[in-house]
Amino acid sequence: MWRTCAAALIIAAAGPQLALAQQDPAEFYAGKQVKMICSSDVGGGYDVYSRLFARHLGKHLPGRPIVLPINMPGAAGVTAAGYFANSAARNGTELLMVVQTLPMVQVTQAGKARFDLGAFNWIGNMDESANVFVASRSSGVRSIDDVMTRELVVGSTSPNAIGGILPDVTNRILGTKFKIIHGYKSGEAIEIAMQRGEVNGRAGASWSAMKALRGSSLRTEEINVLLQAGNRKEPDLMDVPLLTDLARTERERAALAFYSGMTALARAIATTPEVPLERVAALRKAFDNTLADPDLIAEAQKSNLEIRPLSGMALQDLVERMTRTDRALILP
Repeated sequence: MWRTCAAALIIAAAGPQLALAQQDPAEFYAGKQVKMICSSDVGGGYDVYSRLFARHLGKHLPGRPIVLPINMPGAAGVTAAGYFANSAARNGTELLMVVQTLPMVQVTQAGKARFDLGAFNWIGNMDESANVFVASRSSGVRSIDDVMTRELVVGSTSPNAIGGILPDVTNRILGTKFKIIHGYKSGEAIEIAMQRGEVNGRAGASWSAMKALRGSSLRTEEINVLLQAGNRKEPDLMDVPLLTDLARTERERAALAFYSGMTALARAIATTPEVPLERVAALRKAFDNTLADPDLIAEAQKSNLEIRPLSGMALQDLVERMTRTDRALILP
């Protein structure tokens, strides 16, 4: 008898949670506010893409909730990821555009990473743009071969940012001579430093964001593009080598492929762990429909933003595989 009563009490206590989990997505989202959190400062590539997505997502989510863009910069995305994993609501009302270096942080700095990217529910990636290494024309550096024999000073926000990781990786694995100056607030600050002659280049900048925010004069008047890190070459950079093209052994190729694969998270969006499956499915469908929305496409084209989406399910599998990578492989 007491066991029957106890079971009844447990079921009664769980009733509201069970009902919430089974609630129709349209009913759940109606009248709610969805936070679209960006892991970086206002004005950069992550911010531009996350706000573009936020402006169009609401009409494609069941219940048509209000979508509010929020910036949460800090520690190259680690601050936002920690919040997302430990404090954010686990009901599908919070989304996060991550910084693409987080898989590397999780694999190589387990003590610092207060998050498990594999536990996030991945909604999709807006664009898989290559990360480029660039040098100012005034530096006299014209190709990556030049950096094998002479020093190039590049700016970076922090050692955990893509602009700090990639030149360090090429130095360690390939023997390049990048001198990395950390501490700049943003990519825009690095470019100002390039114009002032404080640094001669930068690494890890999204090519699509550079074109959108800085325009075509970058390549024709101001910079030389030395190298691109990505899963494929950019159509307008077919003469620039991929990072993996420089590998001399299979082990080097595997390590460089890991870092190049981070471009698949270049504009990736997730929701929190433990969100009901039907709500995750609704968010993924809304992502697909938002990225196919003629209004979003027209706005992106007007701003010269590339839209090359990767589905949530494909991204989920990719992130889970990346976070299981052997630490010894990527830290030779």
